[in-house]
Amino acid sequence: MTKTVLLARPHTFIVSEMKPFLQDGGFSAAKLENMADLATQAKNSVGAVISLALSSSIGVSAADMFTQMRQHSPRMPVLFAAMLDFDAGKSNLTRLAEQVGIQATILGVAAANETAAALGKPDTFFYISKDDLADPARRAIATRMIQRHFR
Repeated sequence: MTKTVLLARPHTFIVSEMKPFLQDGGFSAAKLENMADLATQAKNSVGAVISLALSSSIGVSAADMFTQMRQHSPRMPVLFAAMLDFDAGKSNLTRLAEQVGIQATILGVAAANETAAALGKPDTFFYISKDDLADPARRAIATRMIQRHFR
């Protein structure tokens, strides 16, 4: 049975790039169409992807989406995705963690992080950028990381 990852805050990049990436990693991807479906879809998913883009087809911020997801699935691992590289995106994740009041472990795509004990944990903010998916070597590392994160 295929494990489903919820595209919780879809953005064009998330749907066009992340969905095939997740499928290549052995997961199916379900796009959240409206907030009313969050509880049901979160319950049926092994993890979630939240876009850090300014806009999304779901009209809530990344912080609000994370907070609402935690209400429905407090232990669900989350992956954050954006166009920015890890160094630029890390500050956004640090701010988001402070905003939602957690001490997050922030991981980017790197060979040294492939076996990180933090993968799969609810307080881990795993980050993938568009560049990580465009480079074949980094994409392979990212695939192995999502397989550990969304077990």
